[in-house]
Amino acid sequence: LGDLHNLFGDTNTVHVDLTESGEVVLDSIIKGETVREVLDYVQFNGRELTDRLQMAVELAVRDGRITHEEAGRYVKFYDEALNGYTYLEGPEM
Repeated sequence: LGDLHNLFGDTNTVHVDLTESGEVVLDSIIKGETVREVLDYVQFNGRELTDRLQMAVELAVRDGRITHEEAGRYVKFYDEALNGYTYLEGPEM
């Protein structure tokens, strides 16, 4: 399912086994790649991207286009997105 040609990367994977009695056993869970990891493959440095956004929001605050609170929300959202899963996720429960 996952592949770099679509910039989604590897999906989360679950290895499943059956016991001799037919019971399902979850052997291991392997986390898929983050947006940051996939972007690194195509020569986008996550730290540089975050730094550039930080500079842009600081300029926007100085120019009075956004508030400090909005700037913080933008940076937090961006950082969470870069460190998040490349596939659609539901709300955290």
